[in-house]
Amino acid sequence: MTCRVSAPTASLLTAVAVALGSPVPLRAEPVAVRVASSVEGVEVAALASVPKAPPEIGETALCARFIVAPKSPAGRRVTEAGWAVTGEARLGRFQAVSFAGRFTQGTSGSCEIGNGNVGIFEGQSLRAVAYARKGATRSIGRLVPFGDGLRLWDGGFLPQPLADLRLDAVGGGVSVVPLAPIEAICGGKGLVPNVYGQPITRAREWLRQAGWRPVTGPAPEDPRSREGDLVRMGVAEVESCSGTGFGFCAYGYAREGVALSVTTVGDGDDPSVSGYVVDCRS
Repeated sequence: MTCRVSAPTASLLTAVAVALGSPVPLRAEPVAVRVASSVEGVEVAALASVPKAPPEIGETALCARFIVAPKSPAGRRVTEAGWAVTGEARLGRFQAVSFAGRFTQGTSGSCEIGNGNVGIFEGQSLRAVAYARKGATRSIGRLVPFGDGLRLWDGGFLPQPLADLRLDAVGGGVSVVPLAPIEAICGGKGLVPNVYGQPITRAREWLRQAGWRPVTGPAPEDPRSREGDLVRMGVAEVESCSGTGFGFCAYGYAREGVALSVTTVGDGDDPSVSGYVVDCRS
């Protein structure tokens, strides 16, 4: 989907108002910004006014760790409209603000984020909003800096990367694009492939091909434990597993003085990767 931001039609504005939970009409102003999305389920629309949030946005007190205090004028505009800000970051001349209108507490400190969006501002002026299409299986939860762009995470109880937000090389527009296949970390000291959602046996092979070596974890106290099962599968870098909640397990890798900690989720025989953390100082 590609939107030229000039004079959005009334039907488009109405559709976006419904998607954002806005009960009020939206006002469009001519602006010179091109926006587009090539990610299924994520759309971008030209908007000039922040719509009002749904009247009830859920368990914000219980989900407070997923909400941030806005630091930019754009973020403050969003909170004034009743939304909860989940992230802020610069993208070239733009200020991006992720915000949501529904929070539901889950188990083990998790929260589901719904009615999630990303506003693209110039100063305090809204130019466009990225949002999950009505009926999409995943919503937008938050944004974080990623390389020379931004990464959009979904709003699930176990968040996973959804898409990347980047400046267009030509024209100065903004595009929502599929996830980058690899991340450069620690000033170029290493590359981490996109292992999210992959079974640990496949993820560790991708990491090995990218130059990471597994760091053997402590010997399992009980050979019949989850850690013992993984070691027998050849995943000797498993460090520990939780016996409750989402069934997280941690694994260690290293290369050239950089440490990588990978986390999997689930109690299956070959659990899938839910996240990773890099330590550039190791």
